[in-house]
Amino acid sequence: MAITDDQVATLRAQLAGHHEEHVRRLDGLDTEEAKSGYTTLVTAAFFEAVDRKFIVNDKVAEAADVIDFVAYQREIHPDSADQLDPHAAEMVILDALGKGSIDNIDSERLFGTQILLLAALVGDARFSDDDLDAFLAKARTEADKHLG
Repeated sequence: MAITDDQVATLRAQLAGHHEEHVRRLDGLDTEEAKSGYTTLVTAAFFEAVDRKFIVNDKVAEAADVIDFVAYQREIHPDSADQLDPHAAEMVILDALGKGSIDNIDSERLFGTQILLLAALVGDARFSDDDLDAFLAKARTEADKHLG
């Protein structure tokens, strides 16, 4: 199984802020295989976004930087702040950086946290359309490796 164009387009719509298109496309991912591939793509994109934000010149950010990022995102996005548990968000980012563990986070909460953080990280990066496409292409390649 490989990541499909539909899965990439679904995530692109979400990250580009096209809510109605995202919901429509997400509803179209109606098989377990499609949902699993989409989850893998989101996870790969999340890891890529975390690396871009928190690893600079091969130096991994400190936990305080992660805490500050999560707090800032919750402050500037009050509508979604209730959905983003700060402790879980910090743990998920630190795990992606190899500095923590997500053993006590169930898969549903993990995915929800990743998708919220991914949107925040991509928004923070202020990608152009071309940059977003390149970012998603890299995430797709990584996701395909995990599915392969």
